[in-house]
Amino acid sequence: MIKLTDTIKNLPHSPTLWANDLVHAKRSEGEMVYHMGFGESSFPVPERLRKALATAAHRNNYLPADGLVELTDAIKSYYRPILGDEYIDKTDVLVAPGSKLVLYSLQMAIEGDLLMPVPSWVSYEPQAKMLHTDVIKVPTKLDDDGYHISAEDLTTAILEGRKNGKNPTKLILNSPSNPTGLIIPDDELKAIAEVCKNEGVMIISDEIYGFVRHGQGYRSIASMAPDITAVTTGLSKHLSLGGWRIGFGFIPKGIDGLHNALRCISSETWSCVSAPVQHAAVEAFKGHEDLDKHIRACAEIHGFMNQTVSKGLQGYGIMAPLVQGAFYNYPDFEPFREVFAKNGIKTSQDIHELLLNEYNLATLPGKGFGAEAEVLTLRLSGCDYDGAVALAAYQNGEVLDHDFIEKYAPRVLKAIDIFGEFVKKYGQNSASCAA
Repeated sequence: MIKLTDTIKNLPHSPTLWANDLVHAKRSEGEMVYHMGFGESSFPVPERLRKALATAAHRNNYLPADGLVELTDAIKSYYRPILGDEYIDKTDVLVAPGSKLVLYSLQMAIEGDLLMPVPSWVSYEPQAKMLHTDVIKVPTKLDDDGYHISAEDLTTAILEGRKNGKNPTKLILNSPSNPTGLIIPDDELKAIAEVCKNEGVMIISDEIYGFVRHGQGYRSIASMAPDITAVTTGLSKHLSLGGWRIGFGFIPKGIDGLHNALRCISSETWSCVSAPVQHAAVEAFKGHEDLDKHIRACAEIHGFMNQTVSKGLQGYGIMAPLVQGAFYNYPDFEPFREVFAKNGIKTSQDIHELLLNEYNLATLPGKGFGAEAEVLTLRLSGCDYDGAVALAAYQNGEVLDHDFIEKYAPRVLKAIDIFGEFVKKYGQNSASCAA
């Protein structure tokens, strides 16, 4: 009898992709669904990049396994003033069909177990399980000042992991963070870098939202530990090019043989990223002012939309730190725990299912992001609007205010109202409820 492996048989479908498929199915049947379950930037492809892809459509040859040389050179030049000369000079670039595969390949190539802050993006832990490595969870604190990972907690996780027979050798960071929309403060990044250098732990810094920051510039841990830090990113978030499936990673030369190992993984799996896409992507790294303005405008709209969600949830007594980047909120319903329990709501899955079944509001439970089931958190995405229309209005001078959202993103406002209805109905006896 032919059987699936236990690892794959027990592997869940990605929660984010599942939520998106569900919403599309419901909408195709004419249902009104409020979609906060999938983080896909809805802005249009910039005209310059559309033309570049059309021009490159005739490209049908295989490219080098680690990427088109013209593209990798352009990437390094573009990021040099951002990540610093020392870091760029100490790294090689790997191009892949999405940054997810760079992350997976790095986990594959580095021996040992994964240190993962909680909450973290949904795919880090399943990738580790697919590779038969253990996940050592690192606690975090979330507040209006950011996404906090203390050096002490990280050190404890490393030492306790070793004491329990595990081999913690790699740490994944994500800032701005999916699912929280928060940023790790610079002083904490420095402390984390020192711990990793002292303990021989590689840093994998997932910076896919690096250009989607609200009110501050790009920040990275890369220059703080250049010999042991790999940076992964791509074009899917700040340029809304998720469907192009192109990501890349800066691979530290300080880890002997790592870049060549990743090239080998590439050569035996995806071979190379689509040639037309790679040639077109070169334009994204030439410093064109029109693209820079596009990126800034999109980030400003993301920031306003998602900070509006934060403030709206706070108004209903829900714990929701004001987001600092990306396009997510990670609200905590802890103030309503006692009353929720009386109504049979005891887990993040319970909240998720009730909102979906009773209000047609798609969210994701915190459990999918590494939290324990009893932690009453959700991951929300504030992207449920027509990005092309909203961007055009903003570029034509319309002001980002409540009227803007009411006009161009009414489903986002309705979703906030639904949370008010929800806590009023199921948490109305809580002293923390402001509704």
